[in-house]
Amino acid sequence: MKKLLCVIFSILFLLSGCVTTSDEPPKSEPEKVSAVWIFYSELSMLGEKSKNEGTFTAKVEKMLDNCVEWGINTVFLQVRPFSDSFYKSDIFPWSYYLTGKQGKSVDYDPLEICIELAHERGLALHAWINPFRIAFDDDASKLSENHPALDWINNKTADVVFVNGGIYYSPASSSAQRLVLDGVREIVRKYDVDGIHIDDYFYPSTDKSVDKAFYKQYTDGGGKLELDEWRLNTVSAFVSQMYTVVKSENSDCIFSISPAGNTNNNYEQQYADVRLWCSRRGYADWIIPQLYYGFEDEALPFDKALNEWSGLNTIGAVRMIYGIAAYKVNNSDAEWQAGTGIIDKQLALLEEDGNCCGAAYFSYASLADKSRQPEFRNISSFLADPSE
Repeated sequence: MKKLLCVIFSILFLLSGCVTTSDEPPKSEPEKVSAVWIFYSELSMLGEKSKNEGTFTAKVEKMLDNCVEWGINTVFLQVRPFSDSFYKSDIFPWSYYLTGKQGKSVDYDPLEICIELAHERGLALHAWINPFRIAFDDDASKLSENHPALDWINNKTADVVFVNGGIYYSPASSSAQRLVLDGVREIVRKYDVDGIHIDDYFYPSTDKSVDKAFYKQYTDGGGKLELDEWRLNTVSAFVSQMYTVVKSENSDCIFSISPAGNTNNNYEQQYADVRLWCSRRGYADWIIPQLYYGFEDEALPFDKALNEWSGLNTIGAVRMIYGIAAYKVNNSDAEWQAGTGIIDKQLALLEEDGNCCGAAYFSYASLADKSRQPEFRNISSFLADPSE
């Protein structure tokens, strides 16, 4: 029986990477992407005196108006940071960052408001989720009583792991994967999002305890892959399934992934097979590597990282967009000080790169910081057509 299950799993994995897609890009895809990430603490209502719909709407209006002024055309909005939600979900509890208590409801729909306001301004809005993170804190008593992870935690199943001081779904758990995929399906089905976006959190640790039970099931069933290769295949199968879920609900909805900027770290720490995702259809529409480096970075300079990613085979189907570390301006060493022109230099290299389809800035608060403004004054020109 175990051998039969292993064969079935192998067949499903192979089929999951063979999604047929059209050569035509999704209709909502801009010619050149100029994007910004808005993450949960920037969307948070905890610092607001009034946490009602009017306050939230006014907050988002200001943020999106700024995005338009800066020359942004795409927003990655973090709507599920901790297996919770900034939208009306039948699967995940309301986010702590809306009311100060996870699971406490609000009488408005934050995501619906954000979509409407973004589209009114001609902005594309992509729902950004963190697939496997449950909490940075390992105190499970802080989770809401309707949190989907609680049954697994209380029953001490292998589907949830406590590692590095936090709580995570095991990436190898088929039950956890199904939960995440059901959540993605819910968003695409219920909301007019232009895309689904996931970041670089796959495996929370390289420790064998993260998926020990599932790897044992695999080897007991006759599996021969070493742990590292099995983990790479497991993550790739999950990514392919997410792509399929998105496209089955809305073929025009863009699916994007933002892996770490260091390709070795992707393979060795996150088990993210980025070369595979770039070189075959059925994994992602956009790959957005986080090139959060300066030109003087000793470990990996920006230009070297760019060349490495640009050299990957994207088969003319996967668009490469590069993540820019706006947050490092004034928070890092001398070359990152406002006024040095490092952002202009990085964008200039992107313009010269034949494989570049855009830039994405992390994050909104950094672009809005007046002390950093000298570095961002020219980002709107990145969208300009040089032939005009």
